[in-house]
Amino acid sequence: MPHQDFAKARENMVLSQLQPSGVVSERVMEAYQAVPREMFVPNLLRGVSYLDDDIQLGNGRVVMEPLLYALMVQDANLQVGDKCLDIGGATGYSAAILALLTGSVVALEQEDKLLYEANAHWEALGLAGKVTAIVGDHVSGYMDGAPYKAIFMNGAVTDISIVLLSQLAEGGTLYAVLMPEDALIGKVVAVRRDEHGHISQTILGEGVTTYLPGFSPENTFTF
Repeated sequence: MPHQDFAKARENMVLSQLQPSGVVSERVMEAYQAVPREMFVPNLLRGVSYLDDDIQLGNGRVVMEPLLYALMVQDANLQVGDKCLDIGGATGYSAAILALLTGSVVALEQEDKLLYEANAHWEALGLAGKVTAIVGDHVSGYMDGAPYKAIFMNGAVTDISIVLLSQLAEGGTLYAVLMPEDALIGKVVAVRRDEHGHISQTILGEGVTTYLPGFSPENTFTF
């Protein structure tokens, strides 16, 4: 796809994928139109970077389907200065979206090579000052940066982690695609922690995405 067509592809993604499925926030749509998704995928896949599907990066890692993540971001209603934790964002597309909305993103990625690529992309877009890059285990989260207004999981999980919920601020929300073992389709969920510490869950939509490393059916949780 010629370079000059990517802006049109971004517009089409918003109009044909996000809006019809309920993503109507002006700020979220503007962020998705501003961030060049093609920058964050392998060169050979740039032409398909705006399909409504995960983009494969190799070794089981992906850039997550636009709609599933956009449903999470819209629900979070992030404002400038809200601190959020983006887990497993790989080459950094998701954190770039968040950086435009809040300007205070902790990007946790367990593969340093991917995080190196992500840093280069953020710098190219002038977003490096809004993202704190952390190499670390996805399952542990990043307690040193807590509490967070929102935590975003870039992939499916078999269960919701108590460890990550403990890193939310009062009134904060954790977002993930909840896809228990043997499930045919996942649920995009918002798991909220109120000011009293009570946990509640809302379903935002449905979809299928690749399991985030550390949260697949092969992993067991004993918290």
